[in-house]
Amino acid sequence: MSELEGQDRNLIEFAFWTGLRTSELVALDWSDFDWIRGVVRISRVLTLGMDEPEDGAKTAAGIREVKLLSPALHVLQAQKTHTLLKNVEVFQNPRTGERWTGDKCIRQGMWTPALRRAKVRYRKPYATRHTYASMLLTAGESVMWVAVQIGHTDWSLTAKRYARWIPSDMPDAGCKAEALW
Repeated sequence: MSELEGQDRNLIEFAFWTGLRTSELVALDWSDFDWIRGVVRISRVLTLGMDEPEDGAKTAAGIREVKLLSPALHVLQAQKTHTLLKNVEVFQNPRTGERWTGDKCIRQGMWTPALRRAKVRYRKPYATRHTYASMLLTAGESVMWVAVQIGHTDWSLTAKRYARWIPSDMPDAGCKAEALW
C-alpha cells in the first residue's frame, strides 16, 4: 500500500476493506452512502464499454448494502478532499480527473506499476475482494454475513470458495450459546 498515494491509495484500500467488485467500486457515487447507518448501497456497475454506470449487478444478491468497517470509513474521509464537493463519483483516475472506466485502466495505469515497485508477484485487483472475504472469515465472522457483504447469492458458494479460511477449532466455540442460554 505504501507504493500508492492519494486517490490511487484510497481506491485500493477501500477495495480491501469492502470486498467490492471493481465494476461496483468504479460506479460508486457519494449519494450511495448512508453515513448515519454506516453502509454503502451497491446498485450499479460500470464495465468496459459502458459510458456511464448502469443500474443492476452481477447477481440478484449483488444489489445490497455493505457495512462500512472503520478502515473503510477512514478511507472515505481521506477521499472526501478529492471528490466530495464535485458530488458525483467517489473515485476518480487522478491522471484524468474522470471516473475510472473499469478494471483494465486501473490495472495498467496504477495497480501493475505499484506491484512492480513493491516487488510483489502479480495478481489481479480482484484479489482485494478475496482478501476481504478471507480476513473476515479468519476473524470468525459468520459465513452467511460475509456472503451478504460480498454479494454472493448463496452462502454455500462463500463457504466452498473460502473454506480454508474458516476456523474449525475456535477456542471460544460454543461459548456464545452458553453465555446466551
